[in-house]
Amino acid sequence: MNVFRSCLPYALALGLLWLVPAVLVWYLSGSLPTVNANGQCTGIGFGCAPSPADTVMLYGMFAAPILFLLGMAAIVVIGLAQQRRRRREPK
Repeated sequence: MNVFRSCLPYALALGLLWLVPAVLVWYLSGSLPTVNANGQCTGIGFGCAPSPADTVMLYGMFAAPILFLLGMAAIVVIGLAQQRRRRREPK
C-alpha cells in the first residue's frame, strides 16, 4: 500500500502536465473545424491563416517541450521531497 501512496504524487503531476494537455489537443483537433469560418484560405503564409484544428495542433507542438521539461522538474522535486521526508521519519 505504501508503494501506491508514494507513486500518487508522480501520477498526479504527470497526469496534469502530460496526459491532460495531450487529451485536450487530441480532442480539440478532432472536434474543431478544419476550415476557417470567414472563408479565408487555410495554411500559413500568403495571407492565409491556419484552421482552428491546425492552430490547436500548432500550439500543442509549441507547448510539448515546455510541458516535458516541467514534468521532469516535477519528478525531481517530488523525489527530493519524498527522500527528505523519509530521512526525517523516526525508525
